[in-house]
Amino acid sequence: MKLNILLGILALALGYLTCKSLKKTTPEPQQAAQPAPTTQDQGSGYNWNASHVIHGDNPDGAFTKQIQEPPRMVAVPVDALPPASASRRAYLSTGWWHLNMAFQPSDTLVHHNYQSKWLHFREDQTFDILIKNKVVDTGRWNWDEAKNEIYLSCKDPYINNTWQVMDKGFVMIWKGNTEFNVTGIQVRVVGSKNPPPGEE
Repeated sequence: MKLNILLGILALALGYLTCKSLKKTTPEPQQAAQPAPTTQDQGSGYNWNASHVIHGDNPDGAFTKQIQEPPRMVAVPVDALPPASASRRAYLSTGWWHLNMAFQPSDTLVHHNYQSKWLHFREDQTFDILIKNKVVDTGRWNWDEAKNEIYLSCKDPYINNTWQVMDKGFVMIWKGNTEFNVTGIQVRVVGSKNPPPGEE
């Protein structure tokens, strides 16, 4: 009986010492350092790598902070693609295209920068931006058939970019989620056989 008690105590002591030595030899897992979020415009709270990212607290029930800044200008590689197909050139140059609605979660007024604008594409892969039937800018366009993206190069920061396109008939939805366009803006573009209205 005494031998059993002695063996039991010895087993407990060995178990305790084994656990203690294992704790010392097993390194504690270190937490990986989290990289700081990268911003190209330090201090402004504007992250160009995504849509508009708001830093700080926004308590439940508070309105979403709005940032109304034009998208950054990107160098659109229009010439990096082969020329657009004849059917694509014919499709776009059939009439005029009205940018009649736009949406972005962090700028609910972004549509004001689109609704007055019309586009007129030409088969030579140039296009005009018109407001009240007057040309305000001219640019160049191309189409990436593999990705179904339209490339627009002009001076207007709200239009100059690459856009993923969903099209059905003469209505297109342009989405700002391409390799170059990270604005998150969505634009509804509606084709018309009639020119845009002029001055009233």
